[in-house]
Amino acid sequence: MKKINLFLIGLCMFTVLPAQKVYKLDASNVMETPLYGHFKMGNPGPKDKAIEINSLYMTIGGKPMLPVMGELHFSRIRKDLWEDRILKMKASGINVIATYLFWNHHEEIEGQFDWEHEKDLRSFIKLCGKHGLLVVPRLGPWSHGEARNGGTPDWILQKKYLKDRSNDVVYQNYVKRYFSQIAKQLEGLYYKTGGNIIGIQLENEYWYGKAGEPHIQWLKDLALENGIDVPMYTVTGWGDGSVPPFEVIPLWGGYADAPWVEHVGKEYQPGNFLFDSFRDNKNIGNDQIDHQGVYMTYEKYPYFTCEMGVGVQNTYHRRLCIDPLDGLGMIIAKLGSGSNLLGYYIYAGATQFTGKLWSTEEDQVKTGYWSRLPVKSYDFQAAIRESGEIAESYKKVKKLHYFVNEFEKDITPMMPVIPKWEEDGLQVAVRSNNESGYLFGINYSRYYPKKEQKNVKFEVNLRDKVLRFPRKGIEMQDSTVFIWPLNVELDAMCINYATAQLMGSVDNCYLFFQNKQVPVEFSLDKKTVKSVEASQARIKEESDCWVIDELNPGKDCILKVQLQNGKEKFIIVLTEKEADNCWLLEQNGKKQCYLSEAGLYSSLGDIYMFSIDKKVTYCKLQAGITPSFKEKVAVFHQPEVGIRVEPKGILEEAKWLETANFNNIEPYQQRYRRFFFKEFNLDNPSGIKKVTLLLYPESKCTLNLNDTWVNQEVKPNQLNEIDLTGYASKGINTLFASFPFVEGKKQFAARVIVEYYNYDRIDFSTDDSWLTTDYYSNPSLTREFPRPVAPVIVELPTFAKDLAYETFKEWSIQVPTDALRELNNIYMRIKYSGDKAELYNGYMLSDDDYNSHATWTVGLNRQEHSVEGKNLQLVIYKLDKDEKIFFDLPDNGSDEKAAIKSIKFNFECKQKID
Repeated sequence: MKKINLFLIGLCMFTVLPAQKVYKLDASNVMETPLYGHFKMGNPGPKDKAIEINSLYMTIGGKPMLPVMGELHFSRIRKDLWEDRILKMKASGINVIATYLFWNHHEEIEGQFDWEHEKDLRSFIKLCGKHGLLVVPRLGPWSHGEARNGGTPDWILQKKYLKDRSNDVVYQNYVKRYFSQIAKQLEGLYYKTGGNIIGIQLENEYWYGKAGEPHIQWLKDLALENGIDVPMYTVTGWGDGSVPPFEVIPLWGGYADAPWVEHVGKEYQPGNFLFDSFRDNKNIGNDQIDHQGVYMTYEKYPYFTCEMGVGVQNTYHRRLCIDPLDGLGMIIAKLGSGSNLLGYYIYAGATQFTGKLWSTEEDQVKTGYWSRLPVKSYDFQAAIRESGEIAESYKKVKKLHYFVNEFEKDITPMMPVIPKWEEDGLQVAVRSNNESGYLFGINYSRYYPKKEQKNVKFEVNLRDKVLRFPRKGIEMQDSTVFIWPLNVELDAMCINYATAQLMGSVDNCYLFFQNKQVPVEFSLDKKTVKSVEASQARIKEESDCWVIDELNPGKDCILKVQLQNGKEKFIIVLTEKEADNCWLLEQNGKKQCYLSEAGLYSSLGDIYMFSIDKKVTYCKLQAGITPSFKEKVAVFHQPEVGIRVEPKGILEEAKWLETANFNNIEPYQQRYRRFFFKEFNLDNPSGIKKVTLLLYPESKCTLNLNDTWVNQEVKPNQLNEIDLTGYASKGINTLFASFPFVEGKKQFAARVIVEYYNYDRIDFSTDDSWLTTDYYSNPSLTREFPRPVAPVIVELPTFAKDLAYETFKEWSIQVPTDALRELNNIYMRIKYSGDKAELYNGYMLSDDDYNSHATWTVGLNRQEHSVEGKNLQLVIYKLDKDEKIFFDLPDNGSDEKAAIKSIKFNFECKQKID
């Protein structure tokens, strides 16, 4: 009876307390024994460091490994900038670099292979090896990567008796030749002989299921015939990607949004932020086919990813802004779901370099591909932006990578426990080896603000203990994501649980950080911990543990832990912002911890800092008996670089030529005309895309190009836009303009803009070379005509500067000679209204942007060709009011006019620090 009364009292007490939400997970019996020996991979390398793959994970020297792989496209980044991007990737915890090969970058013209300069695959792989990074080339031959024809050369597709991406004998013949070229680049760089190539990918998004297996098998056999012998052969698995059984490993991915979908509304994909054992993602790709039925199951394959996007590439009709938390939320969802290779696409933004014959981007208009992309920019909102700048998303995932790099041997074998998800609840999962593990949580979803989770507690069953925590229910705000340790032993210090995330260690210090505003609480097992000291915390000794709470996270929040074995350990709890700015780097063979808002990386034992600030305060952890962060200051010498930006009139560079200056016209000249001739060559190897004549005449005018009359009306006293595309031809062209004699003074000015399919552009205006003559009849091929002479150039009319051309506006950007001599980079940041912007360096398109209403940042040191001492031309086009485009950020109704809202320059310096 007494027990019943106590129960009733407890029940009454419970009913008056705020409702608690207890997430219960049983992780006490989840481990699986991996299946070994069923994959038909290549040479794993020397026995003591052999790379092998089982049904759950990869091992190196028999020990579990969890690679962090990031994509960088060597042929889309200038060769002298490769090292900068490689070091930035390594500094964020990337230890494997994946890179696409685009066939049309290396054999744009049939039989003419190019492996030089930025196309030098061999040098790129060796440079990665110099800095201790492994490499996975993605060979194709079809790669996609938002490249023209997915990387397939035009000349392949133009052949009538060839079927590409198949076992067609003609196609195979050309692929054999291409693979033999690749093999020459890779020779001697394989892991088996001490190199750093550990795998390759065959094809990409080969969505043919069982029917496509013979082609994938043929590609693998061809690779092996050419000596491409690696520990791992992969394909992409989504969309029923073809997987010859156990011959290749299918890899997976996910993106926060879908720039390729047809509609122009928000694309809701909450599933990206859920823990789920299903590996496919129907939201990857462009024109992916919905397949019926199940092609195959994957329980005997490890869960590896290769295309997790911290960003996406904008397309013309979808202008997206990806939140830094989007990538972090998705990668934590994959890791918590059991992924044992974290692969990002794309990690370092790049540039579509100019082809000889064509531009190299995925093209909707000319090739009929799915999406319309910027011609040059492949920024992808990546962790390292196209400009070379590190993004906020880089900092978000960096701290996760540090954790994975250090604790991969423990995490990798752990199996996931994924409870049924609740639509409005906190998403949780556990990875466990039965005895210990990590709790994963996500309270975030793109476009879906998550409600605050109140009074949350957790109960996790492990084999030998049940963990109930925290002591007091906590609140989980929207945008909270975390990974917390469960009964984890860190060098003889057992942490029962912590409501703070483990990042890594330096000497005797373990680094944790607070997630959002979640109160931090630790429980340390007394079997391993003798005592705990802290200057600002509440420490409670219980029968079997030490409970530490009421901590104030920050670099001075340090717990001193005396272990039962006599050793001392320290726990440092950083704020989330401090963790974002935390760098764990190697200095002279020893790991060091820095806190800095500036960027850092390590190169061959030295630490370098890069920043746009003239003065940077940073901290370095001094480990030892009394660890602390020592504050230091770096001062940068920023030279004065005067870059001038000036608006440019539509006919600013044109000379005004006299078409008439008569008081009285003689009777015999009443029907005379004044002719102006301009000869010009169009010898670019690419085809002519468009030729436009901008003409302002003060009298009637007729036009002839290449002995063909231009049948378009020319109106006096206004700016005329004349399309000459169908009249122009490769080689020499002759344009003449004919003006009737009229009394008074008359003049004209003109400008011709020629655009090619490789997006080169030549631009010339009226000047002394527009020769003139007066005559009664028109020029003819069959009659002799008076030789023209130099024109009369007149003063600029008063209205010339006010001439308006609404289609686009232009600005001149004058970059001084040696502007970058003492700088690491110059960032040009432009806010503008309009549809799109283009930056020209001479006749070459150097950069471009689809306006997303975010600031467009251009790195001046990363352009395809040097900008120093150049007069760059910025062109901004207005948006047609009838265009159907989705914008993540509002436009405020101003895009129908092309204008610069603001433009500024940041100067980045780099120096070695201690």
